[in-house]
Amino acid sequence: MEPFIVTLTPAEEVQPSTHDGQEFLFVLEGEMVAQVGRQKEHLKAGDAIYYDSSKPHFVKCVGGRETKILAVLYTGRQ
Repeated sequence: MEPFIVTLTPAEEVQPSTHDGQEFLFVLEGEMVAQVGRQKEHLKAGDAIYYDSSKPHFVKCVGGRETKILAVLYTGRQ
């Protein structure tokens, strides 16, 4: 598992990605949208999401300001 603190900045366009493993995201500050496949979730500070990252996914901050998240990635590799 690899933990990261990530700051998302407002962006017009984001591209979905896929890769081996799983992801856990916890919103520390701000708001964001996470889309996995066709399912879209709006998350605020204190919310979390967990998903299979082999499915097409993206995250995007919303609300016009930066969003800070804790992202924990597991690729299954050692």
